[in-house]
Amino acid sequence: MDLDFDDSWLLYGTGALLGVVSILYFGLELIFDLSPTVKSAVLLFSSAAFLLSSELTDSNLLRNSVNIFSGVTYLSFLIYIILRFRPSEASVLALLAVSSVIFTGLGYLRSGKGFELGYESSKKLLGALGVFLALMLVFDVTGAQPEYELELKEEASVNNSEIVLGELRVENTFPLSRNVELPSYDGCIGYNQTMRDGIWIHFDEDEMIGGGETEHFKLKDEIRVRNIGERPSGETIRDNEVIKGNYTVKTGECPERPENKTVYLTNSEGSTDVYAGLED
Repeated sequence: MDLDFDDSWLLYGTGALLGVVSILYFGLELIFDLSPTVKSAVLLFSSAAFLLSSELTDSNLLRNSVNIFSGVTYLSFLIYIILRFRPSEASVLALLAVSSVIFTGLGYLRSGKGFELGYESSKKLLGALGVFLALMLVFDVTGAQPEYELELKEEASVNNSEIVLGELRVENTFPLSRNVELPSYDGCIGYNQTMRDGIWIHFDEDEMIGGGETEHFKLKDEIRVRNIGERPSGETIRDNEVIKGNYTVKTGECPERPENKTVYLTNSEGSTDVYAGLED
């Protein structure tokens, strides 16, 4: 049996599938370190650009392909907005409803009314979108990134289940939102020269900071406080347990023989360096 198979459909299908995956990956991953505001605009305007591109071809196959790209890009825009900006449930409902009306209306105009922008108008609008996106990307890439400043306490009091060692200050001088890569810290708490316990301080998740805003994050760790003479209760000899008292806070690697009642703190490998001027 001789099957008549047009291999161009396979090539078109493969290209379309890879294009859809690329769009979804860009929309769901924090790559290129773009401002969340700019990335949202890139996805939205790219959806419009694909839609306009469909007016520049007479091939139904290509037109359908770029229309699919337009829909997938807009869907990525919606998902990104919801996951990154975390709008209220009412705002999400409104966004989905408006989006449904927009795409339903576009479909009606094209099929029911035979609405077409035309080749020249579509080309001009596409060029204007391209210039606007390029300018926006240049503005974003050349803009300032958030500045991190760690303010450590000279002394930390241990009398409850939480020890606060200082505060991480993040300032965004850029007028648009920025992604924040919160660093992690490790170190140890030394009760005396032979007794110590390791600590690791990290934030639950990376944050986003608005344009021109400053955020403050407490540098804290959950611990079990025990009295002098009380036996440790952890699985190891000492498992996140601290004897009550006031502890001196220092930066640097934890020594083999720490000073009495001292907390040593250092950056974890690969985290943002915020220790300028704080080393002893």
